[in-house]
Amino acid sequence: MAINYSLSARPSIPGDKNSEKKVYPYAQYREIVTLNDLSKHIAGHGSPYTRDVIMGVITAAVDCIEELLLQGCKVQLGEMGAFYVTVKSVGVDKVEDFNPAVHIKRVNVRWDRGRNFQNLISEAKFNYATTRHQQADARKQEKEAVKAELANNTSGSGGNGGNDGNGDSGDPGDITG
Repeated sequence: MAINYSLSARPSIPGDKNSEKKVYPYAQYREIVTLNDLSKHIAGHGSPYTRDVIMGVITAAVDCIEELLLQGCKVQLGEMGAFYVTVKSVGVDKVEDFNPAVHIKRVNVRWDRGRNFQNLISEAKFNYATTRHQQADARKQEKEAVKAELANNTSGSGGNGGNDGNGDSGDPGDITG
């Protein structure tokens, strides 16, 4: 299996729309793996635990990690990495003017990637793919072509479903003499 990527022209200086545009890759995921899917996957790797037990443990871990983060803890999960919070706020001129209820606007969860998630380049394989927009356009064109073919087969066939009576379905891709 490989990582799908597409190419896109973007400004060479992030945030500066007037900077020179260069072509950059961006990764595409091929599917969304749900908690249920992940639990089945883990169970399929010889785990002595069933999918339901694995789902329960992961769900409880998420709830507990959230609880611990809200208590001001950094949660270290071995080779997976660590989770911690950061805050985004509005600045004030003096320390005594700061009010967290007014000035803190967001609490974000950050992940310090563990060793296994630092850089997967040595094990990664890549597959060029069209952009999601191009893929959607191709699906739309394919549907329109099928509709047109069905319309041609039913309206111009004399009522025989596209069969011209000689055993040939009248496929427009067939070349007959």
